[in-house]
Amino acid sequence: MSQVGFDIHFNFTLSHMKKLIIVSALSALALLSCEKVPSPTLLNELNPQLSNNIPEQQFFSYGLVGDGQTDNTLALQTLIDTIKKPIYLKAGIYIINKTINLKPGSHIFGEESTVIKAGNSMSESLLENGRYFLADRADNAIINRINFGQSDRPYNWKEWNNACIFIINSKEVKIENCLFDFHLAYSKVGMEAVWITGSKAQNNVIRNNKIITLGIKYSENGADYTLVEKNNVLNSFSNALTANGNNDADNIIGCKIIGNTITNSGRMAIEDWGNTDGSFISNNIVNGTGMDPQQEIDGIAISAVGLNTSVIQNQVSNSKVYAIEVRGNYGVKVTGNLLKDNPISTGIILNYTFPALGNDLTAEIKGNNISNSAIGIHIFGEYEAKALITENTLINNINKSISIESAAQNYKLNISKNSFLFTEKTTKERYAIFSYSSYNPGAANQIINISSDTLTYNASAGGGSGTDFGIVIRTDKAIIDQVIIQGNNNKTTSGSAINAITTFGGKPIDVMIRNSKVYGASVDLNGFKNASLSGNNF
Repeated sequence: MSQVGFDIHFNFTLSHMKKLIIVSALSALALLSCEKVPSPTLLNELNPQLSNNIPEQQFFSYGLVGDGQTDNTLALQTLIDTIKKPIYLKAGIYIINKTINLKPGSHIFGEESTVIKAGNSMSESLLENGRYFLADRADNAIINRINFGQSDRPYNWKEWNNACIFIINSKEVKIENCLFDFHLAYSKVGMEAVWITGSKAQNNVIRNNKIITLGIKYSENGADYTLVEKNNVLNSFSNALTANGNNDADNIIGCKIIGNTITNSGRMAIEDWGNTDGSFISNNIVNGTGMDPQQEIDGIAISAVGLNTSVIQNQVSNSKVYAIEVRGNYGVKVTGNLLKDNPISTGIILNYTFPALGNDLTAEIKGNNISNSAIGIHIFGEYEAKALITENTLINNINKSISIESAAQNYKLNISKNSFLFTEKTTKERYAIFSYSSYNPGAANQIINISSDTLTYNASAGGGSGTDFGIVIRTDKAIIDQVIIQGNNNKTTSGSAINAITTFGGKPIDVMIRNSKVYGASVDLNGFKNASLSGNNF
């Protein structure tokens, strides 16, 4: 290496070098023998994200020994404490036995096969929390393209704060292009790849990492504006991605969870929980939740129960319990999601089991495609519900496509321009829109407006042993307007027709049915009291 190149990468004086414990005659020889990494073109082919992060560089051992046996704890910590330039750590397996502390502006870049592994002599927080790196007020630190290896020795985890990279009260830290190659069993207690906490933590980035059996705690205790993007999380021991809004005095603000792929999480895929505000959850792909039998009772794909949350254009399959859960009276938007093949779970649940945190916080459920779920959209809870459910496509949902089972005395639901399609037979009672009220007629103000919806039953949906119901109204003052139901003259095996509109034993008063058309199905007006009918074709 030329002297110019030496100065570019280190810029150290001789006195500085003497301060480094790791520098010796042997390390100097190691530096002189470094090999250049592949060209930028090849690096970018290996990982396109690196094009803006790692310029053409030489990588060095800096006196560390990457033989998978030598303890590099002191040498690596001294290097980080002393060097003022980015560290480009050459390929090798570097053993550490204690947590490494990052400083503000610490930058560590690796080659494709640069591995930092916990050794068999782990102690302190590395042993008890799995903590390889600690970034405490380490603003602008970067860890890029480092592979993290699991110790051959078992960790002795505590109940909380277990993470490979623990970030506290730091800003603009970036963890990118790393591999967390672990093999943990499904369990309620385990370890995160990255954990971000503290009310002073802001604008941290977790991007383009591959994470095996760990998860990500992207925000806790008031950490704001975390970006979690394009990570691939496989077989997480419990949740794959989590925000814990556990500080009543400091909401988590504005986190973005975008474009992640989550497969077979032990518990939930994404849990955005507690005192969170403005979380944006978009374009994530989830396949499989609740894979741990001990945690499957909570196997929700996306639980986004904070204030002003947006859940947009995600894809969910094979979830347990719910594909998407939101608090309906928290000003949420659930739009453009593709929820398919969730046969034992609900597609979208609007949870009204908590009081509203403001006035007129109407939920918007728009443009979602929900197929083969036990229930498509479920409105549930005892607090006042306000929701717009519009332009959704609901296909072959098994029990109910839209189920309204609110115990609130007052609510207003607008269900409009939705498309319901049934192409498969049913062996049980199946409902397109089902409403239920626990109140006696006239005792509640539960308003349901159903307008411009279409219900289509293909011929292939007939001939089952179960009965199809189109719209079941059991609440007062409902409005059915410009609805089209095409029953195709389908019959059950016992000869029963589709019951397109019915009270199903209820006695609602003052229901209005107008400008609606029913073809090839029956309409049962018994049970409606003081119903207003106009412009219909039954």
